Amino acid sequence: MTLIFNIHGKGTQKLERSQTRVDRFIANVEQIEKLNPETICVKLSCPAITHYKAGQYLQVFVNEQTVRNYSLASSPGIDEGLHLHIRKSASGGVSRWFHEELAVGDAIHIGPPQGSCFYLPVDVDQPILMIGTGSGLAPLYGMTRNALRHGHRGQINLYHGVRHRQELYLVEQLHALARLNKNFQYFPCVSRGLVKEKPEDGSALAGRALDIALRDTPLAEGWRVYLSGNPAMVHAARDATAAAGVPLNSIFSDLFMCPSALSYAA
Repeated sequence: MTLIFNIHGKGTQKLERSQTRVDRFIANVEQIEKLNPETICVKLSCPAITHYKAGQYLQVFVNEQTVRNYSLASSPGIDEGLHLHIRKSASGGVSRWFHEELAVGDAIHIGPPQGSCFYLPVDVDQPILMIGTGSGLAPLYGMTRNALRHGHRGQINLYHGVRHRQELYLVEQLHALARLNKNFQYFPCVSRGLVKEKPEDGSALAGRALDIALRDTPLAEGWRVYLSGNPAMVHAARDATAAAGVPLNSIFSDLFMCPSALSYAA
C-alpha cells in the first residue's frame, strides 16, 4: 500500500509554461464531460507520456504550493489520452477549480504515472474483487476494462458505493460491460435513500459497498483485491479482506489522504 498525503494551498492558479520542470509534463485539456451532478471526467492529452498502467495515478500541479493526486480512469489501448474523474467538494478549492475554472484548451502541469495499484495479467484465472466509493470508481473502471481486454478469465466483481443514487455514474457502461462478459459483475450500492435489501428497480443495492461485498463474496487465499476511494473504507476493507484469508500482497490500493475523508459512509 502507498500512503500519499496531499499538499494543501490557497489561491489556486494555472501554472505558466515557463514553470515547467523535468518532473512535470504539460497536458492539454481536450474534453470535460459531466458524469453526474458533482463529478466530471477531464480528458487530457500529453504526448510526453507514452506508457502507463491501468489503475495508476497522476499528480496535478495547480500551483507551486498545491498538488493533488488523481487516479486514471482511462485504460491504455482502449482510451485516447488520460482520463481523470474529479468530484466537486464543498471544502475543496482544487476541485472547484477543476469544475468552475478549467476549460477545454487549457494547459496544466502533471507528473508521470505512478502508484502500485494497477492491473497486470499475471494470473488470468484469479478471481478479483474491486471495491470503490465515490470517484474512487475511476481506477477500477480502467482496470476492469484492461483486464477484460487482456483476456482475464477469472471472476471480476466490482462494487461501487455512494451515499445517494444520483452520485452513481457510468452505470449503463458498466452494466453493458457485464452483459458482454460473463465473468464480470457490477454492483452499484447506495447507502442512503433505498429501502434496506429492497432496491427500488434492481439497478442498485441498498447498503454500503464494503458490507455487501464482504457478505456476498467467498473470499479466500486465491483472491486478488483492489480498493479505492474513501480512506477509512480502504483501511477497513484491507483489514477485513486480509482477515478473510486474502494475503496482504494480493490487496492493492493507492491511498490519498485528505482532511475531508475522516469517516466511511458509503
